[in-house]
Amino acid sequence: MYKGFDLSDKVAALTGSTAGMGFAIARGLAQCGAKIVVSSNTQEDTDHAAHALSKEGFDVAGVRCDITDRRDIGQFGAEAKRAFGRVDILFCVAVGPVSVGPVHEADLDALDNLLISTVSSNLALAQQFLPEMAERRYGSIVMMSSIASQRASPLLGGYGAAKAALNGIVRSIAVEWGASNVRANAIAPSMVRTAFSKDFWGDPEREKVRMARTPAGRIAEPEEVVGAAILLASPAGAYISGQVLLIDGARSVT
Repeated sequence: MYKGFDLSDKVAALTGSTAGMGFAIARGLAQCGAKIVVSSNTQEDTDHAAHALSKEGFDVAGVRCDITDRRDIGQFGAEAKRAFGRVDILFCVAVGPVSVGPVHEADLDALDNLLISTVSSNLALAQQFLPEMAERRYGSIVMMSSIASQRASPLLGGYGAAKAALNGIVRSIAVEWGASNVRANAIAPSMVRTAFSKDFWGDPEREKVRMARTPAGRIAEPEEVVGAAILLASPAGAYISGQVLLIDGARSVT
């Protein structure tokens, strides 16, 4: 039997992992054998997600982290490593507040904050774990990007710019740390049915418009991102690094 997706000796830490795609990915990694550290910016959500996965029989710890707070990031790094002794896999899923609208009307202060939470904060998260991953000669860092980083959206210009910058960080980590057997990749979904994107699919008519633009003819569900996440986290993806993997029902090629 092929063992490439076996994560039974690995520990994965995930920000933004108490609902939606993050929680689905956390469960998928746990189902492949990984020990899991889940996180949200509230203690209540963090505890609830950890309890839910624990009830399913998985080894899980919860560590609260507000990615807009640099001190929280440092504390998350220390506590996540303390939970199971190390972290082999890092998923950066959490995102700060996102403004929707055309770029010529963008609130520049809000855009600055988005760039900090998307780029600087996720780099700060990676910095918490990279040296020890390199020392052990195993690590996988996966950033949550977006199709908006590669395909312009009339309402998500600032968000797309922030995610495009994050893709650049991913490529740099891959190049700088590849010799230490540390990989970095990004997952770039199109529309996924989560609370984060509900403004775009919550109204039936708007959802129909979105569905019509996608060859798959529907919006993705959070569980449909999990397979790619497992591949990038696991030994099966050992030679995949520096990539931005689009998960978009062929939206990007139309």
